[in-house]
Amino acid sequence: MVELAGRPVTHLELTKWAFLLAHETPSHGGASFYDFLPYKYGPFSFALFHEADDLVRNGYLRDTKADGREAWARAAEVDARVGNMPGGLRADAARVVERFVSRTSEQLIDYVYDAFPWYTSNSSIRKLSKRPLAKCAVYTVGYEQWSVDQLLNTLMRRGIVRVIDVRRNPVARRYGFHKSTLTRLTSRIALEYVHFPELGIPSELRQDLQSDDDYASLFDEYTTSLLPRRQDAVAEVSHLVSDKPSVLLCMEADPAMCHRTRLAAVVSSQTGLPVQDIRGAECELTLS
Repeated sequence: MVELAGRPVTHLELTKWAFLLAHETPSHGGASFYDFLPYKYGPFSFALFHEADDLVRNGYLRDTKADGREAWARAAEVDARVGNMPGGLRADAARVVERFVSRTSEQLIDYVYDAFPWYTSNSSIRKLSKRPLAKCAVYTVGYEQWSVDQLLNTLMRRGIVRVIDVRRNPVARRYGFHKSTLTRLTSRIALEYVHFPELGIPSELRQDLQSDDDYASLFDEYTTSLLPRRQDAVAEVSHLVSDKPSVLLCMEADPAMCHRTRLAAVVSSQTGLPVQDIRGAECELTLS
């Protein structure tokens, strides 16, 4: 889209154009395009900025200024890449750029805000929507096959205000899910983050898991052997989920294949709260 614009593109412009490409075109930006969440100036993608920074470091883009704002421009020595885009995506991107390239930042923001009010819910300019607040329950979620933006947007839409990370080793190859990065990103959107590594399953116990029976045996051992030795941590989690809507976070999308479900059952028995996996059930919401 920077190439199509034929000029430096501000961070705000590129973010909003990419959002409109994802939400207002037939291609939706392609099968693995960016996800977006509400941020200071409407829809935003942490992953987009991360990848743009990589392109700057690798010499494909360069940092510059446009209209007094931070911007990106194509590096002079890099050949145009637009021709390598699939035809439908290229046409959609061109239409978005042609439609909005002459609009001011204020006009672009006004259009996006009016058309997509949810994404104003964290805005520092004006809010046309409020973040909901879920009723307390033992919520769980796995981020497998999701981007960090999709995860965080889903949690906000579902009214979650605290993430309880129950991974033993909070590292991930995919951007956004390493503990240090996730801590930083959640803090930017007013989500609390806490980590209980002692409630994860040690790596050595996860070796040679081949069948459903292997997983069942592992989770039985987790429930009957490990959790009884972690009563203080379980009690703290029980307090946290009763205090405000919180979610137990791990990697696996299928809750049946993750230890968080066994932990959730124990926490439910202590609190009397129902268990709900966020990818499988709607949360009961009120407006905060």
